Amino acid sequence: MADRILLIGTARRAASLRRQAEVAQAQSGKGARAFDGQRFNLIVIDAASMYISGERISRDLKARFPESAQILISGALQAEGAIEADLILDADVTARQLTGAVARLLSADPQDAICCGPFRLHRTTRILHSRGRPIPLNPKLAGLMVLLMSRPNQTLSCAHIMREVWKTAYLGDTRTLYVHIRRAREVLETDPENPVYLKTVRGQGYRLEIAENEELAIGAGCCAVR
Repeated sequence: MADRILLIGTARRAASLRRQAEVAQAQSGKGARAFDGQRFNLIVIDAASMYISGERISRDLKARFPESAQILISGALQAEGAIEADLILDADVTARQLTGAVARLLSADPQDAICCGPFRLHRTTRILHSRGRPIPLNPKLAGLMVLLMSRPNQTLSCAHIMREVWKTAYLGDTRTLYVHIRRAREVLETDPENPVYLKTVRGQGYRLEIAENEELAIGAGCCAVR
């Protein structure tokens, strides 16, 4: 069965999307109600073409199509609440960048997600959901996050992290690790200078600290990690 995409907004991006899947189109979130009950692999919300942030439409469509992956194209996010989209793209995204993002999401296995407390990471797309926001990660940062999220509340030595993520036993220069730890805190923490989750264990390494009442915060498509 061919993949199906629901495009919300103007039809300017429809041609490139039709090269990848069947495309249905609605000019607004309200217009999308005509497709309630239908199945879509992916919903693309071109909020930029409607001159809105798209956050409210994103949440509404996730509630109505919970199994559909979602891309939000927006240049005016207002932080009204948690973002339900799997990926947020800038308003000036090119057709090539959009088709690449669509291809990754259409090929992603929903069971390929790892969840730990309030965080969810899709290994295939390397998109981390943190504090209600989807954040694309580079390959090494994604590898670091997979390692930390698969070992919550365990102290991991610098040597272990370097061996698992960078495939090296060399510890003569750990600046790369420190840079990635700092970046990880930027995406995980509300205040990276005062981390609540990613803790430094002096003289030992790092630990992703997840409170007991957060351990079961597992969403659809995630496997529990303990």
